[in-house]
Amino acid sequence: MKQFIQYIQYSLKHKIPFLRFQNLKSKLIKYGPTFLIILIIVEIIKHFGLPLFFLYLGNNVHDFFYVLIPAPLLMCLHIFTAPLIFIIYIKIIKKKFKLSEFYLNTLKLVASISIAQLIPIFITPILTQFFSPEEFGIYGLYLSLCTIFGVIASGKFDTAIMLPKNKKDSLNLLFLSFLIAFTFSTIFFSFLNIFNDKIFQLLNLELLKEYYYIIPITIFLISVNQSFLVWFNREKKYNVISTNNIIKSGANSSISLFLGFKKIVFGLIIGNLVSLILICIFNIFFFLKEFKFEQIQSKIIKKNFIKYIDFLKFSSVSNLFNSIANLGMTTLIIIFFGPKIAGLYFLAEKLIAVPISFITTSISQVYFQRASELFYLDKKKLLHLTNKIQLNIFFILFPILIITSIYGKEIFLLFGNEWGQAGTILKYFTPILLLKNIYSPISHIGDILNKQKVLLLFNISLFIFQLASFYFLKEYSDIKFALLTASSISALHYMFLNNYMKKELTKLI
Repeated sequence: MKQFIQYIQYSLKHKIPFLRFQNLKSKLIKYGPTFLIILIIVEIIKHFGLPLFFLYLGNNVHDFFYVLIPAPLLMCLHIFTAPLIFIIYIKIIKKKFKLSEFYLNTLKLVASISIAQLIPIFITPILTQFFSPEEFGIYGLYLSLCTIFGVIASGKFDTAIMLPKNKKDSLNLLFLSFLIAFTFSTIFFSFLNIFNDKIFQLLNLELLKEYYYIIPITIFLISVNQSFLVWFNREKKYNVISTNNIIKSGANSSISLFLGFKKIVFGLIIGNLVSLILICIFNIFFFLKEFKFEQIQSKIIKKNFIKYIDFLKFSSVSNLFNSIANLGMTTLIIIFFGPKIAGLYFLAEKLIAVPISFITTSISQVYFQRASELFYLDKKKLLHLTNKIQLNIFFILFPILIITSIYGKEIFLLFGNEWGQAGTILKYFTPILLLKNIYSPISHIGDILNKQKVLLLFNISLFIFQLASFYFLKEYSDIKFALLTASSISALHYMFLNNYMKKELTKLI
């Protein structure tokens, strides 16, 4: 108790001097007005916005949130806002403070993804008051299906956009990916229209049967936006990618929250669809600033289609099975254990992925661009970069997963009594979370090494073992055994794949 009081005294002692006029003036002179204004706004949000937010959660969600009201006044919560501030700081004094391009770009994306992922963290406790586990399960299945097919709708030619040295070839690959995505989505719409009853009966989704057309539209938007992101990544337009992340998350969360207040059915699904449309408009706007129609030529499109045909033949099928293995867990759970359990799993997986994606998503995007260059310039340096990234990610993820495994149930009880089981489920799929996310940032190394066939076999095996785990263990009527088995086998798959890719890269040195 004595140490706690001393900590409070220490915190207040250092917070009060910060707001003094002389201190703010010195910050203004040293860092400039922009940095100071943003710093003050962040402090206001932290010391006034967060306590009010916790007060609202205490009144409407769980009494525990009342305890957190003074936390922003006594504890350092700048871990959520520091990445954004640091990026602004670097921009202001970039002539004096030099960072490598790789780390600078990574920090830009970390800042945007931090904000983008924090929004759902704050919104989810409120959404759980308006939407039941069953509704989250239906939303999780919709999102999984659309993401699974959205990833491969372009025939994986979106991945090839990064590879050509010639910008004109990349631009024509971008349009090729749009054409294939449109064709795929149209065929998918026809398929759902013909087999509507049988498909949604199998998935226990009678509610979605009348609005099945939303699925192919979402698939097309996901594919188009992904292609745009790869193009912006190639052009090193990380500010556009950063803004993209924030708009998508903010629009999705705010629209879902509004529709939740209005008690509109499928509010979560509609929020996601509208956010994808807004992001697509945003991407088109920035793309057209530098685009010239005469650069698109059918001959170049045909040439690149033939050159990168392996992405369609192998990578698309491989990524389909990979997406099913990684995202289709919600689908399998709905089929074998029902929408309520699927909703609990979806929320647990979604929330644990938030702090993890702070790091892995940003690094993955920048790593792909940097690795594509180093593969031709210095393969030894590429291997060193790969090992360094994975080691750092392990030291970050391991303690996070240990804490959430031990205190998972207590954490999810904050969302309401019916959500406590989500925390119990969480501990049974931590093995796959650890190994998959250690490999995830460097997953593009397989495409760079042209190991599409190996990735195809890997993903087929991964899917078969996961499906078998749920099918043969469904008789226990308890998801724990099936989930732990599927998670452990999947973790071993990623361990093998990671070691194989590194060995193949070492052979080229």
